[in-house]
Amino acid sequence: MEDSPDICNALCEWNHSHHDGCWTMRFRDDKQERDQLLCIACVIEMVEEKSISIVHKKYTLDCFQAVLVRFPHTLIELLTMDGRVCIHFIITLLDMLQSLEESVTLNLVIEVLALLIGELKSDEFVFCVLDQCQKQLSEKSSMRRSLPIFTLLGKLLLSIPFLAKKLIHGYPMLLDHIRVALEYPDEAVRASVCYIFCAMYSNPPTVEKLSMQFTERLCKLVLSTVETAQTKELQINSLALLKHLLQFRQFVTVMMSSHGTGGINPEDGVVLQGTVPQGGGLLLLLLKKLLLNGDEGLQIISVQCMTSILIHSPVQYSPALVYADLPEFLFERLSNADENLVWSIYSCLLLLTEEKLFFSKCHTIYGIESLIRSLKETMRVNSIEVQKQGLLLFREILKRQPSGLKLFMNLAIWHEAVVVLHDAVTSSSLKVVTEAASSVAAFLWKDHLAVPVQYQELQRVIEAMLLRCADLPLPSQGDTIRSKESHSVKKEQNKNFSQHGQLLLSTLEAFLNACRLAVDCQKDPSMQENAFTSPGIASENALENFSKFLLMVCDTLCIPIVMKHYEKYPNATVMEVFFSILSVQFSILPNTANVLSVKLASSSFIKFTMELKVKFCAGGRNPKLNQVSSEFLCAMCQILFSATEDVLNCQHDTISVLSENLDTNGMDKDIQNRQHCLLLLLYLDHIYDNRLFSEGLLFKAISSFLHSSFDRGHSPPPYVLRAAIYLLSICQEKCSKLDLIYLKSICKLLENTATVSSVYTSHPLVLKFFFHYPELTDRFGHCILKCWFAHFDSNCCEDENLAPNFQSDTSCLMNIIQENPNVLLILLDIVHTEEIELAFKALLALKLFLRKSDNISPTSEFLRPRFLQILQRFTIENNVQTSKGGENLSPPSFQAASSNHLSPSGKRNLSLILDLLSLVQIKIEELKEMTSTDFKLLYHVTNLAGKCKALNTDVLQPAFNFFYCCLKQASTYNKSRVVSVLLSNSSLMVLLEKILELSWSEQFTHEPLHDVLACSVWLLLACLVQNQANSKSEVHRTVGVNLDKVMHCISSRKDSSLLQVCILQFLKTVLRHNFTSPLLIFTVTKTKNRTPPDRDALLYPLSYQQVLLLFIHLQNFLVQGDDLLFCAATSCLEILMEYLQMRDEDTVSHLMSQPWSQFLLFTLVNSAQSSLLNPGFLTLLAMFLKYYSKNIVSESDVKEVLQMATQLKLQELSNDAAEGLIKFLEQLHLQNDQLSNIEQKDVEVIHSLLEDLKSRTSTQPDATKIVFVGRLAVCLPDVSSFNREQGK
Repeated sequence: MEDSPDICNALCEWNHSHHDGCWTMRFRDDKQERDQLLCIACVIEMVEEKSISIVHKKYTLDCFQAVLVRFPHTLIELLTMDGRVCIHFIITLLDMLQSLEESVTLNLVIEVLALLIGELKSDEFVFCVLDQCQKQLSEKSSMRRSLPIFTLLGKLLLSIPFLAKKLIHGYPMLLDHIRVALEYPDEAVRASVCYIFCAMYSNPPTVEKLSMQFTERLCKLVLSTVETAQTKELQINSLALLKHLLQFRQFVTVMMSSHGTGGINPEDGVVLQGTVPQGGGLLLLLLKKLLLNGDEGLQIISVQCMTSILIHSPVQYSPALVYADLPEFLFERLSNADENLVWSIYSCLLLLTEEKLFFSKCHTIYGIESLIRSLKETMRVNSIEVQKQGLLLFREILKRQPSGLKLFMNLAIWHEAVVVLHDAVTSSSLKVVTEAASSVAAFLWKDHLAVPVQYQELQRVIEAMLLRCADLPLPSQGDTIRSKESHSVKKEQNKNFSQHGQLLLSTLEAFLNACRLAVDCQKDPSMQENAFTSPGIASENALENFSKFLLMVCDTLCIPIVMKHYEKYPNATVMEVFFSILSVQFSILPNTANVLSVKLASSSFIKFTMELKVKFCAGGRNPKLNQVSSEFLCAMCQILFSATEDVLNCQHDTISVLSENLDTNGMDKDIQNRQHCLLLLLYLDHIYDNRLFSEGLLFKAISSFLHSSFDRGHSPPPYVLRAAIYLLSICQEKCSKLDLIYLKSICKLLENTATVSSVYTSHPLVLKFFFHYPELTDRFGHCILKCWFAHFDSNCCEDENLAPNFQSDTSCLMNIIQENPNVLLILLDIVHTEEIELAFKALLALKLFLRKSDNISPTSEFLRPRFLQILQRFTIENNVQTSKGGENLSPPSFQAASSNHLSPSGKRNLSLILDLLSLVQIKIEELKEMTSTDFKLLYHVTNLAGKCKALNTDVLQPAFNFFYCCLKQASTYNKSRVVSVLLSNSSLMVLLEKILELSWSEQFTHEPLHDVLACSVWLLLACLVQNQANSKSEVHRTVGVNLDKVMHCISSRKDSSLLQVCILQFLKTVLRHNFTSPLLIFTVTKTKNRTPPDRDALLYPLSYQQVLLLFIHLQNFLVQGDDLLFCAATSCLEILMEYLQMRDEDTVSHLMSQPWSQFLLFTLVNSAQSSLLNPGFLTLLAMFLKYYSKNIVSESDVKEVLQMATQLKLQELSNDAAEGLIKFLEQLHLQNDQLSNIEQKDVEVIHSLLEDLKSRTSTQPDATKIVFVGRLAVCLPDVSSFNREQGK
């Protein structure tokens, strides 16, 4: 508006002095410094005076309008002081509408009138206007002159809401004039009339009144006007009127049936078979023409009119639109960029999706490409509502598309759809993402897939959707709504949280459909692999990869998202979908169901599900959630049970109670089933480290349940009893002992069970529970240990270096044995009577206990009587078998353990019993007096061993170890008795001789002899020779030894240093006794017609060649780098020299002076500096010095050894090293006269070292210390400087 004129001068200059001052208004304009005046009388006179020019009148009305706008209340008060004046002024202005021709002033008068009547707000003035309008319309012969009146009425109807009602009730003639004007040819008049009707129909209460009078007539006129309109104004106003009319059902009914109803049933709107609906033909034709119009505004109105029609009854009116092919035109218009038009089309098509014809006529197939491209363009602009509406339309099409009609006819369109969905789920708008998630849910159906399926594209959408949910902010504890915050803030926060929940729900529904899609595609081979993939090439779009992806994102995204949301805002609907997702996970990849179930159970999902059911489903609430959560729990528990044990034969019926609706019939049975279900759930919950109740409460409840079950005569199924026993075992550590009455009930229930294994759970605490009560131990200890060994990993016992956590089960058993020694007898019985595999595990457990025991004597005294009983049974059964013509004891094996030909007595376990007996014997380190039980054991083992075949290593090896230990560990008094028992068994001596023959034999008839058995025989013979010489025991059967074979065995068995050591130990013994022993008969290979030379006679039974050969072999052993063999060879060489010294000194001198000896020392000295103080090396130096080989030992070597000896801490020397050094120093002391370079200070050093070494406190080696080298028992003193690492 232009700047206000000087109102005082303009409105008060003509005849103002004659007017009363009460009609003058004083005000101050913001742009004027002084007060302004307005005289109402001046204004009225100037307007009604015909002599005043139009320009002046326009100026006056402009000023009046300006004051009315700025100071309406003051001016209206002034006007209404006298109603007559106000009415006169209104009539004057109305008269101007008929008298004025100039359009600008005419429009100004209309504006002033409309503004003035609106501010007056009085029925009196409204009626005045209506009366005058009706009067003027009745008097006018030209409809064109009525245009200002129509324009004024239109404005008044919009500004005064109640005017339409008054017009209808009180002015029918005026209303008729308005209707007649609609038929007038002048389009400006018709446009004004359309405007009037638009204003009237904007007031819904007036619609019914109007429609009763001329609904049909008005409909025809409107349609005619729309069809014939030429000017833009009439087109817009007539379409606006049509749009208004179509908002009311009665007008839609008239217009859509104006040309008959065709094939539509007027009662329900259903299309009759074989007919084509033609209702609303003119209207639909008009709308189609408008849709094809290039004006976007007209297109929008056209689409809105279609939408208005469909809103009233999509079922009734959609067929007419479909048969009119309007959906095709709508899809085509989606290429338009106008957001309002696109939104309107989306809305109209959305209503059409409720009609089946829309799909059966293939309109969706025709328009899907246009829709996808439109959505793609929509995602590029920031129009949230348009995006939402388009996604909603896409979702409804996807949901309602018939299964027989493929929506995506080619892969390109399907790919574009995936891209659109991906863009939508990554949108910044939460509302758009929520709608997009719902569309994804509808998209993820098998019928919508394009072959070959691009699973990777689906993965991108699913992952993006879940990541969007993961990014949702959840309020922290400090961000929760406080009571002091305003209501609006609370409302806004609740709205945001609700939106988050809706997005999560939509996302979960989409993910659920994705999982179901994977399961459905498993049944269709065409959906599993890309048929166009080359053979042998792994396809990235394989169904298996898609299934693995779903499992992965469920674990890493879906579950964490839901649990995070649940902690803050638990929602039953969300959890219903969530549990449906968890249930279908078991079917996606069935081979991973076990792993998934274990992971869920380990993550407390059993406890979580039960708590959720209590929270949401108690009292019959949320039945669907109750059902799906129960189905999930049931499925997971069944998988867990099948993975734990194969005990699912009858538990399905019991666990299915979780999802049943129980009635009052059979209530006792229902309660019982519920108890069983609860026990099973608690059992699984505890297996995966979850807790629902305290141990004390649970222990008391379960023991009471078992006792009451026994009292009622009800024996729970094995799997229920198994769960109860497991829970009692878990709780026992934190609870007091069971009452005796409860314990007796449990015993009775267990006795009624078919097999104890059906109620056993492999857990250390279950094992401990059964051995916690003597009543349970006595009745079920044997069976429980069998069950425990069935799940026992024998590696825990075989490898002593395993970390403690790998030996938890074993440690538990060790603790049980420590607390209850009777368990040892049970283990021993298992070794004796059970299958070889089970017996072997029990043997390992016993061995482990014996190795860890600090004091073996009590255990030994405890076990020996049982050992004796077992061996007596073996002896008796073997005698019975022999009397029936059976063979001697044959070697048992794991393969034979399961054979039906084996005796039920369990003699196949003899090797295990002897193995254990030898270990018990070895663990007794101190010398002890043997009891009658010990001698009886020795007697039976001797008899059993004597009846074995020579190759029966499994039995003979532990037997020989036992003999060896008895000889080494018995006291001097008892050794003679032990030797007598062994020598009295001729069969045993024959067996030893046979094994010796096999040890040096180069041809094997069946299987080769084990080196460890040969080692045992050599050591045992050496020990028997030594002890027989000491005790003078009677020999009943001699053992022949061929010295040539022995020498050959030493030289040929280079692959077994342990065997060579044992043979050297035997040679050491016989050399000490000068090859004279009642037990042995030495033979040599005889040469025909050859008399032994004198030297051979002196060395008999050895020959000079044998001595030389033995000497060379011993020297060779010294440089092989084997410490064990080095010590044995040095010791044997020392004794050989002593033997030769007595027989032939020249031979000793000749052997020790060989150049090879000097090279041997040179090699040993330069191999490593530390070897100079090696006990064997020092002994070797002492030998060379002793036997006058000064040309072999250089004086520089002597000085170097002395220098190194002076730098040592003598107290830290080992006994063997100290003994070797003493021998060396003593020989130096004796030979110092023959060593020219030995100075006086060296002599002093020798004397000082000798005194220090002889005065040092040394611990003598334990003569009875026996260790294992593999399966061979070896006494440490038999092999000097024994390598401890090998003996472990």
